[in-house]
Amino acid sequence: MGNIIMSVTEKLASWAAETSDVRAADPLDKARDAVLDTIGVMIAGAHDQAAKRVRRAVANWGEGPATVVGQTTGLAAPWAALANGTAAHALDFDDSFGPVSGHASAVMVPALLALGEQEGMSGHAILDAYVVGLEIQARVGQSVNVEHYKRGWHSTSTVSTIGTAAGCARLLGLNVKGMQNAISIAVSTAAGSKRQFGTMAKPMHAGLAAKNAVMAASLASAGIEASDEPLDGKWGFRDLYAGEESPGFDAAMAALGDPLAIEEFCLSPKSYPCCASTHRSLDGLFALKAEHGINADDVDAITTVVPPINFNNLMYSNPQTEMERRFSMQYCLSTAMTHGEVVLGDFRAGGETPDEVKSFMPKIDMQLSEHPDSSPQRPTLVEISLRDGRKLATEITHTKGQKEAPLSDQDYARKFLGCAEEAMDAETAASIHKDILTFDTLNSIAGVMAPLRNVHQAVAAAE
Repeated sequence: MGNIIMSVTEKLASWAAETSDVRAADPLDKARDAVLDTIGVMIAGAHDQAAKRVRRAVANWGEGPATVVGQTTGLAAPWAALANGTAAHALDFDDSFGPVSGHASAVMVPALLALGEQEGMSGHAILDAYVVGLEIQARVGQSVNVEHYKRGWHSTSTVSTIGTAAGCARLLGLNVKGMQNAISIAVSTAAGSKRQFGTMAKPMHAGLAAKNAVMAASLASAGIEASDEPLDGKWGFRDLYAGEESPGFDAAMAALGDPLAIEEFCLSPKSYPCCASTHRSLDGLFALKAEHGINADDVDAITTVVPPINFNNLMYSNPQTEMERRFSMQYCLSTAMTHGEVVLGDFRAGGETPDEVKSFMPKIDMQLSEHPDSSPQRPTLVEISLRDGRKLATEITHTKGQKEAPLSDQDYARKFLGCAEEAMDAETAASIHKDILTFDTLNSIAGVMAPLRNVHQAVAAAE
């Protein structure tokens, strides 16, 4: 009897439902780091106006067992995922993931935490589901990107929805058919345009994706059936969202699970709370600044040459709001040069751009690379022209946090505690950090989640 050829979705669903429980230390450690990083940015992001307004809306939709950061009342898992996903992405400080061409954990972690808390799952079960869900994100992303992203789709709210639904289905223990239905239902909810960059809707995309993923898996668990093949073929996800110019599924399917995507690609946690398209330029600027001991008064002009995707993402040369500032190369480089750092406080809601930053911004020239290789992996050039006539230049290929330059445990701790201490005392922040470090051994995640309900309460009480 010949080999049975499975469809793309069936193959993904079979792997996601039936692959062995993840026990290897490295993928579990990487998943735990993603949980740590995402909870940190959720805490800091809960103070953002977009996150607060989403909480205000979902508060009317009934109570439930799942924690919402910054709100004492729990909600049903889909609404908690919506609120926490928005908070996780609100500051643009959450990790990115190459194959998705977008953000993975701001969708996956809020969804799995909400569903896991509702269903009483262990920390290990959540980490296992994270690794599995990320695998599906990666292989779907490989198949459609970067064409999908270039067409204007926000992959965080399309590709990440599909993979996160698989992670949620894994957490619920669905069989192959149930997993297939969860993926298929998720495809029907995948949406989100990059036109929303610089608005409140952009971080809400992560929340909507997390909510849709929880609902897709829950509906599949309840027996809702959907198309057996929503990804491939006529009117499938690739056909509608990326077209024939995209890579297709062959290579991605051949790599499924071997090696695991979390080890093959690794996540890219952020060092700066702004669009990832600015980060190589920022790394280059800081490297030149440190090497040559220059300050803002020494600089006549700064030129940075970036790939097309980065250029198109950074659409605000004269930003007017904190959301637009996160998508402005001019603002970010000017802040780096005048303040010597780029931190959460540089993107507070309201107020004017600081005078010293505003006066420096005309010195920043962002140019589109004319290299025939237009991939986002192309190096970014940073050139600083000094008043004394010297020119300093560097090319940056990898930002700190990527696989080639990973964050250390100390870097993760520093970022988490910095985010958490925006909203709670240092002792509580340190206690949560300690608990997350042992996440894989927790029989219940309640001890991690409960303190998150009380963050920002002084702010909430004043609203």
